[in-house]
Amino acid sequence: MGLERDLHDLLFCHDCVIVPQWGGFLTHYRPARLDEARKLIHPPSKDLSFNRHLVRNDGLLADRLAKREGLAFDKATARIDAEVAEWRLALDRSGRLELPSVGIFYRDAEHNLQFDPDRRTNYLRDAYGLRPLAAVAVEPVRTRPAVLPIAKPQPTTVEIEHRKRPYLAWAAASAGILLIGASAIWVVRNGPYEQAQWSGWAPWKNGPEPAYTAPAQAGFAPVEAFAPFTLDAADTGVHEVVLDEETDVRMMVDWRRPVAAVAAADTTHVAVKPTTIDETALRYHVVGGCFAQPENADKLLGELLSKGFPARRLRQRGQLHPVAIGSYASRDEAMAMLNAVRTNEGRAAWLLVR
Repeated sequence: MGLERDLHDLLFCHDCVIVPQWGGFLTHYRPARLDEARKLIHPPSKDLSFNRHLVRNDGLLADRLAKREGLAFDKATARIDAEVAEWRLALDRSGRLELPSVGIFYRDAEHNLQFDPDRRTNYLRDAYGLRPLAAVAVEPVRTRPAVLPIAKPQPTTVEIEHRKRPYLAWAAASAGILLIGASAIWVVRNGPYEQAQWSGWAPWKNGPEPAYTAPAQAGFAPVEAFAPFTLDAADTGVHEVVLDEETDVRMMVDWRRPVAAVAAADTTHVAVKPTTIDETALRYHVVGGCFAQPENADKLLGELLSKGFPARRLRQRGQLHPVAIGSYASRDEAMAMLNAVRTNEGRAAWLLVR
């Protein structure tokens, strides 16, 4: 009936495809590797494995069949169940079931179902069309470095002139000695040696150095003292107190006792009643992907939330982590979202009922 063709196509886009009442097919990333025995370099790929415990229908395969054949979802599910029954009959009759481009099923000595995937199929879309390359050993080329002769440096014109006239160096040294001696004589004649300041020494400058004189400090006006005064503790109000009768210095004193201010009540606080969502009523989920690795599920969840979808992670089912684009309480709302996602986003989504 061609069910293996739909299974083969879905494995290129999804990490997990479940065949109801049969099992789940999982893909795992495998990096590029070197086959030293056969001297081949294999490109990166996705290895295929089978888990016979994943038998619950997630709607992905049925949705694919319904779109390809133009059938209703229920009829597509019935066709899948019928073909799975034929698979079981063929496996029990011959002990071997081969799905083209997918793999071979057989039973071992303990009558357990085993799966041998087709190694020729690479389900990694980024490596589509890549084939193994021949690995050729490369021997390093060793060459002897060239030996260049070192030429003896020839003396320059300055060096030749310096060798011919050595008396120029002696003349320069003599001039320096005479300059130092003249400076020492000037220091001795113009002042005592202890008062000489070598940091500011200038032989061509005469006269005394300017001296800094600190200005005299201005006096402060004395603080006048006034006679102390007292007020009766029982008196309150504003009183006029005479500090000095001769100069008629007066001061107004407020003898009222302070009253503690009462802060106004804050009436701006509004109690917010927490809202809760009854997740048990959300039975219809539009699933956008089902992953074996939680990192891939978190990545898809972030993409959906950035686009404005009410996406969330559903609870883990076995080794799979499903991501719902939206969860709804009625089937009509879920089907409306499913059709919108397929039409506008072009995403292969399916309906999950829990």
